[in-house]
Amino acid sequence: MYLAYKEMLHSKARYLLMILVIILVSYLIYFLSGLAFGIANNNRSAIDRWDANSVVISKYANNSLASSKLSQETLPSNLKTTTNRQPVAESMSVAANSGHNTNVTVLGINANGFLAPTLVSGHQPKRTHEIVVDDSLLTNGLKQGSTVTLNGGDQRYKIVGVTKNNRFSTLPVIFMSIGNYQAFTGTPGQISGVVFKTAENSALGKGYQRLSISKLINKLPGYSAEVSTFELMIGSLFVIIAFIIGIFMYIMTIEKTQMYGVMRAQGISGGRMVRALLSQSWLIGLIGVGIGLILNQLTVLVIPAAMPYYSSWLLVIAAAVILLAMVVLGAMVSIWRINRIDPLDAIGGDA
Repeated sequence: MYLAYKEMLHSKARYLLMILVIILVSYLIYFLSGLAFGIANNNRSAIDRWDANSVVISKYANNSLASSKLSQETLPSNLKTTTNRQPVAESMSVAANSGHNTNVTVLGINANGFLAPTLVSGHQPKRTHEIVVDDSLLTNGLKQGSTVTLNGGDQRYKIVGVTKNNRFSTLPVIFMSIGNYQAFTGTPGQISGVVFKTAENSALGKGYQRLSISKLINKLPGYSAEVSTFELMIGSLFVIIAFIIGIFMYIMTIEKTQMYGVMRAQGISGGRMVRALLSQSWLIGLIGVGIGLILNQLTVLVIPAAMPYYSSWLLVIAAAVILLAMVVLGAMVSIWRINRIDPLDAIGGDA
């Protein structure tokens, strides 16, 4: 490490340039990762909070909860409501208050079942026309105790509870009782599906299909395409940074061929020179990734609340570890060059 540090001090400009490149790429990776997970979280957070095993929907709904239409009256006994099975109804709507309109997802649930959201304030719906809303809906003067209309109707719904981080298909969720939902949509006895807290292996009747929660999420409109796009972008950046470091280190190794030849002639082993090379890459990677992380955290403090950014230390640590691994991997490209250096040829100027 000492040899690596002294050489970096001797060639400050070159190594500062490498560090700058790592800072920029790592910052971009951190930010895109947070943005990707934020968009994914906005699509699925309400479903994740079910903490459920599976959901049964109509066989003809093309794996879509919103397209599924089931009649509670005709459900077979193994789909009737229990503590382990809860009905859910879902549709898109527009919430309006004082001239401000917001697209929302409306979920009809049993307020005393496991699908009921965890509240940060207020209480679950107890009376007719009471609702619980995600806190991202509380804008433009809207607050607990306010009322909203849905889809331009005359009926006003009172906000009696507030939950956090409950979004579905990127929209804030409004929770209401199944009865309220059916009255709102004009579909008595109709639900979208039955959610299972834990697995039940009873056979389903004709016209039903069971989806795992992960499959239900992956079938959300646009979800898989968005996630795949960000995964490809982030993966490409990891590969790019390995190539950049590899090219930098290889060029610098070629430039230092004579120096390495002198070191070999002095009895310094190839293994020690390789360790110095890897120490350099580790050090510049640590500095670059660390500064990139600091810049990203400063950015998080100033980005608009409406931006779907999800910051997780587990995500940040994973990205940092992969970045450092790719930096070291890129530097390893030069190992074979160092091991092939012949002292006599190097000193004589023949690389």
